[in-house]
Amino acid sequence: MSSPYWNPQHPHQGGRPPQAGGWPYGGPPPGGPVPPVLGGQGGQGVQGPEQPLAGFGVRLAARLIDYVLAFLAAGAFFFVMIVVVVILTGSEEFTDAESELWAYLFFFGWGVLLFFYDWLYLIAWGRTIGKMLVGIKVVNAADGGKLTQGQVIGRSAFFCLPQSVPCLGHLFSAIESMVVLGDDRGRALHDRVARTRVIRTRT
Repeated sequence: MSSPYWNPQHPHQGGRPPQAGGWPYGGPPPGGPVPPVLGGQGGQGVQGPEQPLAGFGVRLAARLIDYVLAFLAAGAFFFVMIVVVVILTGSEEFTDAESELWAYLFFFGWGVLLFFYDWLYLIAWGRTIGKMLVGIKVVNAADGGKLTQGQVIGRSAFFCLPQSVPCLGHLFSAIESMVVLGDDRGRALHDRVARTRVIRTRT
């Protein structure tokens, strides 16, 4: 296919066919360079300005909403399970072993609950309910596209699973999340590990 910019009779082109950019010397065609292509869903690029990064405040708000929702879900789960146990055993009294089991699940199962919550929503929609409400989304840092399964698992595990250790785990997650304040690309430590970034979907 011939290029509108190539003239085989031109003394400076010397009859050379156009190269991969549609211009004989590999440079941009007249009119300036082609606008950059940004990544979209599934790696399909779209032309336009880069979407703005989400700040620490809006990300914190999303996490707090998710924590409340996860806590309500955990409370509902424990209530249903207690009702089922009472119906099956015919007794409203719990042994010491049963009470300890429920306590261990409540205090040490929090990180696992958050992991599955984060993982399911991110792999399906790229954002949790909290992120949907505040208008932010997690994308692949390389092309701005959809996250891979490995990225979602790594990101969710790095942030959520340490919280299965009371106090110290929560402190670790808080500190590594605050790394976003000193990062020029707005990345927390779990974003760096999973190679993700969080963008605003509305302003």
